[in-house]
Order: sequence, then C-alpha cells, then structure tokens
Amino acid sequence: MIRALFTLVLSSAIFAQAEELTHKTLPNDNPEMTLSHFAFGSCWKSSHSQKHWQPILENKPQLWLWLGDNMYADTHDMAVMQKKYAELGATEGYRKLAASCPVLATWDDHDYGFNDAGSEYPERAESQQLFLKFFNERPDSPRRKREGIYTSYYFGQGDKRVQLILLDTRYFRSELARIEDKPPYRPMGRWKPDTSPEKTMLGEAQWQWLEKELQKPARIRLIGTSIQFAAHHTGYEAWCNFPHEQQRLVDMIVKHRAEGVVFLSGDIHGAELNVMDPKDCYSLVDFTSSSLNVPLGAARTRRRVGPGYGGANFAVVDIDWQVKNPTITLSIKDTKNQTRLQHRVHLSELTFAKENLIAHDPHENLAGKWETFYGPLTLTKHTNGEWSGLCADRKLTLKASNTGLIGTWQGEKRSGKVNFAFTRDGRFLRGAYSYEELPVQLEWSGWKADWESHFTRDDYGPKGKK
Repeated sequence: MIRALFTLVLSSAIFAQAEELTHKTLPNDNPEMTLSHFAFGSCWKSSHSQKHWQPILENKPQLWLWLGDNMYADTHDMAVMQKKYAELGATEGYRKLAASCPVLATWDDHDYGFNDAGSEYPERAESQQLFLKFFNERPDSPRRKREGIYTSYYFGQGDKRVQLILLDTRYFRSELARIEDKPPYRPMGRWKPDTSPEKTMLGEAQWQWLEKELQKPARIRLIGTSIQFAAHHTGYEAWCNFPHEQQRLVDMIVKHRAEGVVFLSGDIHGAELNVMDPKDCYSLVDFTSSSLNVPLGAARTRRRVGPGYGGANFAVVDIDWQVKNPTITLSIKDTKNQTRLQHRVHLSELTFAKENLIAHDPHENLAGKWETFYGPLTLTKHTNGEWSGLCADRKLTLKASNTGLIGTWQGEKRSGKVNFAFTRDGRFLRGAYSYEELPVQLEWSGWKADWESHFTRDDYGPKGKK
C-alpha cells in the first residue's frame, strides 16, 4: 500500500513538473521568420541516455522538430500515455531545448498508441487530445478542428518561402499485410507490400488537404513523415508497404509541378539517405534521423544510398539563401556533435528542368574506385565489353544490363548474386547482393570519397566486419 501510494505521488509530481513546461508555439504562417537552420529527431526513451540534448542545444536551432516516437507509451491506458508525456516534459535537457526555441511535432506508432498501430487503434481520438495538450497546440490550430494531427507551417516570403508539411501516417492508415514466410535475412520485418486499392496511408480527407497544400506557393517544401517515404522494402514500416499510395504522392507532385520537395523521416533507429528517381519527376530525397537514444545500428538489409549511421543521432537542416543557387544541407550528428553523414542538394536540382529528369548513361563512369562499407570497390571494364570487380576478398564477375551491372560475387567462404546501378544524377552507386541463391536484398551501396567527405564506413560495427 505504501509503495503504491509513493508511486502515485511520484507520478503526480512528474506530471505537475511537466505541466510547468509550456512549449513555445508558432502560427501556421510565419512570413517574418526566414527559415535557415533547424534540427529534428525521433525515437526517444526516458530510461536511456540523455547525452543528445546538449549537442542539439549547441547547434542553436531556430526550431526543433519531432518526427515521432517522441516517447514510448505502447498502451491503451491514457493515464500511462499521460505519464510518458510527463516524463519527457520533466527531462532537464529537453526542457532547456523547449525553452530555447519553438517545438513542432508529429507522431509515430509508439507515441500514437502501440507498435505499428494504424486506424485500428481504438483510443486514437483520446491520444490526439493528449498530443495537442502536451505540445501546447495553439487554440486556433486546424489540428483542434479535425481528426488526425496533419498540418503545415510556412516561413519567409517571396523566393525564401519554405513550406513544412507534417503528415499523419497513423490515424487513418489501413492495417498492414503480414509476411507468411520467414524472412531470408535478419533483420527484416514482418510486413509485405499491399496493393489493395482500398488500403490507405493518409485517408481521403488528408489526401485532399495535401493536394491543396502542394498547390500553394513555396520555393522549398519539406515533408515530414514519421515513416520513410523513399526506402526500399525491408519488411518494416515504410510507404512502400502501400506502393499505390507512395505512387499517388509522386503523381501529385508531378501533376502540380510542386518543386523543392525534400522528405524528412524517422522511425528506423538508424540514420540514412534514400533517393527515389521517379519517372517524369526530379529525384526525391528522403533524409532519415533516428534514434535520439535508442540506436539499433544500420541494418545490412536496407537498400539505402551511401552508408548508414547506427549510433544515437539527430539531424540539422541548413538552408543557405546567400548563394545564387541556394542549397539545403542535411547533416546527421552524434552525441558529441560530430557530423557522421551529410548530403547537400541545390534547389536547382529540385525542379522539373529537363536535365533533372534525364538519367545518366547507366554505364558511364561506372569504372573506377568506389567507397563502400566493405572497403573500396574497384569496377573494371574490359576490352571485350565484360566487367569485373574487386572488393576485399570478393571477386565480381559482371556484365552490362539496361540499368547498370549484374553478375555474381565470390568470396573466400561465401558467394552470391549482385547488381549495381547509378542514381539518376550519377552521384551514387546503388548496390545489392545475396548469399547463394537467396533473394538479392542486402545493401552494397557506393559513393565517391571526394564527393561525400562525411560518409563513413562504421555503420554496422568494426570496420571490415561482414
């Protein structure tokens, strides 16, 4: 009885302290605020290390953006969910951050309800109210007048106008389709792509809202989605589990000639870059930061572009408006504030200009040395038109295909199939391989060291470990 009473008093004290935290908020339109430097992250637990807050503060962001799993409730009990929010609100480092800048947020599964939850979560309306209360949502916010927490913000004016769209990939999402067979590799998840036309990611009301948003003027459109948009299928949650919904958004971007789109995502407990090269559209960048303090490593089953970073991390977004061709620099930083991944894109690359829609010759500039996690990969084209490759103890026998190179690899103990292809801009080498006759689903991406100075090879563990 005494222990129960102590727990109740402690919980009440935590919530009382969290109540004192009043988040700085922003109106949906901020024409006098030119957005040039902000930070975002996802996946936070109160029971884990809190070393990440200080380096975030050191970056002095204009705003902090939560992309989901802002805490882990995993419950049908709203008292438990309220307590989890209170724990976040009582965390010293977070309180300092929230006092220093406005905080914007969307949710993912664990703070929405439970793991991988969608529209079937029965307490979703109650969960929405707790979300709005904790983040001090403004009384005039559209989020208070409709189901779901999707919304948008605008910053700056004229040629410095930035649109930030925050999607809700939970409240309306249809149930996922489960994989019947055991995955061929680990780690791989339990979900498979589902093309059933009635399945939805956003729900029709949110889709109609999003289409109107994409028609509003903005030079840069940052789309925050709790789950990855451009990632390949891995069995875990991502837009590719509903391919028709993923394509619907691409088609919408193309239809309305919405330029300047960059996706920001979380969820996967690792950081990485994905690039989609859709037909009739410029390349769509998806930059993922996860997790603040629950890192699970950068899995080899992911078909990313470049390496991943598997340690605790957050992201910093810098927009350089001072140059003639403005740039967006996306950086992953660790708990020591060191940059572990970085990707820079010019706004001229995010347009429907003809040069952004035409792919490079799939074999041009393939030959030469590429950096990969497994060490330098050297690709050689022979006079007879055949190709070969060498990476550590792996010898590759390759031939040209319509998209790049296909063939086999042979190591000291194992062998399998392999393929390589360029991203449309010729900047990255997409690679995938298999063990023996298993599916070609393991990642073997490549990049040029002089192009990506912050790319590292320490994403899976000790260098050289396969």
